[in-house]
Amino acid sequence: MNREFCLDFSRAFGSSLGSGVIRHTPADFRVTEILGFEPSGSGEHVYLYVRKIDANTGWVAEQLARFLNIRHFDVGYAGRKDRHAETEQWFSCWLPGNREPDWSNLQIEGIEILKIVRHDKKLRRGDHLGNRFKLRISELRVSVDESILITRLNLLKRNGFPNYFGEQRFGRGGGNLQKANELLNGAKLGRRQRNLYISAARSYLFNWALSKKVDNGQWTGCKYAWLYGLAPHRDIEVPAVDVDFQDWGQGLERLGVKAMRRSLAVLPEEFDWQFSTDQSQLVLAFSLPSGAYATCLLRELIDYEEVRIE
Repeated sequence: MNREFCLDFSRAFGSSLGSGVIRHTPADFRVTEILGFEPSGSGEHVYLYVRKIDANTGWVAEQLARFLNIRHFDVGYAGRKDRHAETEQWFSCWLPGNREPDWSNLQIEGIEILKIVRHDKKLRRGDHLGNRFKLRISELRVSVDESILITRLNLLKRNGFPNYFGEQRFGRGGGNLQKANELLNGAKLGRRQRNLYISAARSYLFNWALSKKVDNGQWTGCKYAWLYGLAPHRDIEVPAVDVDFQDWGQGLERLGVKAMRRSLAVLPEEFDWQFSTDQSQLVLAFSLPSGAYATCLLRELIDYEEVRIE
């Protein structure tokens, strides 16, 4: 049975101040990964710093594995980046010994290798510090005086914003949540699908709880909340799920999912902005820690529409 899901989570600083369009082109949404450490220069893993345009991170990993004739598991990356964007990120490829491929033979449209260096460890999810964003909002229509928009920007710079999971976690039209509902109520799915839908369910439960804290003005009152699951230690008490989602809580426990902490708020660093001369465009530049979503900052300003040319 289908379940209804509300994806319009509460805003921290009031209603939207206008509207705009993002991703007219991939260059309008730029993401640069901040690795946080320097590869050692030696070891069994080749690190590739890759610029990709309009390409999915997982798909690029598959192309690298195919080119190198290695297992998909032997290609690592720290985080999935937006497909409809121009992004730069690191990949690791397990190539023990003295094997050095001719990288000039790697010809994939929209993919460019910028750096190659060896390291002694595989790159794993969450290994990076964060990401640097540069977003262009076009067709900007502000429903208030510009000074009010600038005040909102300064509020975000000073106070941060609720650390919601972005809507892409939930699939198109929330489709991943319907599948999660089936899974957590007993449906049998393959491992890859199961992990995807468990992630969607826990993300939604987190957003649901955080939205209530925003309504009550409590989202800055404590540092962390839990992604629901079994307590990782006996001396840790994980709060119960909302009464409306008790079946999900039971399903997550039945599947053996462990609880994890996540920050309630996120503070953008090096936050800057610039309006175009005619005020029809706004460019935002900022850095966020790993796991935080740029679009969740954006929604605290305006309602945005994404234009994606397939």
